[in-house]
Amino acid sequence: MPDTNMPPASDRDRSELPVIAHLRQLVRLTGPSGSEEDIVRAVHRVASTLADHVEVDAFGNVIAVRRAHSEGGRRLILAAHMDEVGFRVRQITPHGFLRLEKVGGTDDRILPAQRVWVRTQQSRLLGVIGTKSAHLLTEADRQRVVPSPELYVDIGARSADDAIGMGVNLGDPVGFVGVLTELGLGTGRYTAHAVDDRAGCAVLLALLERYQDSPPPVTIVFAFTVQEEVGLRGAQAIANTYEADVALALDMTAADDTPEFGPCHLQLGGGPALKVMDFSTLAHPAVRRGLSAAADAGGIALQQELLRGIGTDAGALQYTGRGIPAGAVSVANRYTHSPVEVVDERDLTGALELLHHFIQRLPDMDLRFVALDDA
Repeated sequence: MPDTNMPPASDRDRSELPVIAHLRQLVRLTGPSGSEEDIVRAVHRVASTLADHVEVDAFGNVIAVRRAHSEGGRRLILAAHMDEVGFRVRQITPHGFLRLEKVGGTDDRILPAQRVWVRTQQSRLLGVIGTKSAHLLTEADRQRVVPSPELYVDIGARSADDAIGMGVNLGDPVGFVGVLTELGLGTGRYTAHAVDDRAGCAVLLALLERYQDSPPPVTIVFAFTVQEEVGLRGAQAIANTYEADVALALDMTAADDTPEFGPCHLQLGGGPALKVMDFSTLAHPAVRRGLSAAADAGGIALQQELLRGIGTDAGALQYTGRGIPAGAVSVANRYTHSPVEVVDERDLTGALELLHHFIQRLPDMDLRFVALDDA
């Protein structure tokens, strides 16, 4: 049976950056919050060949530890989340349609007429979120956004028994369909669903590869987390379990460089962004200083992010132990929480280099909140 979710041959055959190759594989999978099993397996498989120790905790987080070249050094937690926004099957109607319950922050405006995967115990079923045919719309229909509780998925079933016979059960996860595809020709800008935050996971896997033969100067706890989109829950488990001296989250953030907006705050291709604040955290000043110095050392363009309407795993990781310096590196992403998110490979490689330079400087980095006068 052919894989209906494989990218076109032209995309598969071209030489790719490691981070893009990892991202291509990760976005093929379906894993709304709480149903990340397929992504957990994929990340565990890759990380197991690169790290000194890999485990999956009770929550579902994948933790890969790459030890420093010498004992007794600092420890860094690097986190990216594996889950995506999506849905669960809430109801199977008598005629075989599936009603949905949201998981995470999707926008009702964009949901009708989208293709989705319904992941059953046995397989994935292709479905479409139904929408009234244009010929049947009333004027009131044209002015109305259909709320998500009224939406349904059509999997071609003729009855509830038919849908159940296909393996559908209440609670099954549902996610957008998508493969990683380059926009235009030679742009280096890619679209897919779940770029938030499979792209962050791809960067961390590429960073792990960098230290495959040469250990880093600090011990790194790579945390691929679950349930970030519903409250940073996986990262909270990490914060309660693993000790570290500093923590960074790597996540996507909302670009506003499209025609709907005026002067932009974050743009594609402008380099990774240094998080200053969001609703989950105010980045620690020592982390911000360290990331800025790392960007200068590596000649990396750096944007500044101040965005209240977003949160990252850094908001949970800052509570590690008695509290540790924490911050985040963000990558601008267009059309977030949609099936057509867009990211620029230059921003991903910039984030990779920024993390690498930060790690190289971390052994001697001043992590104090503020230097106090001894007098």
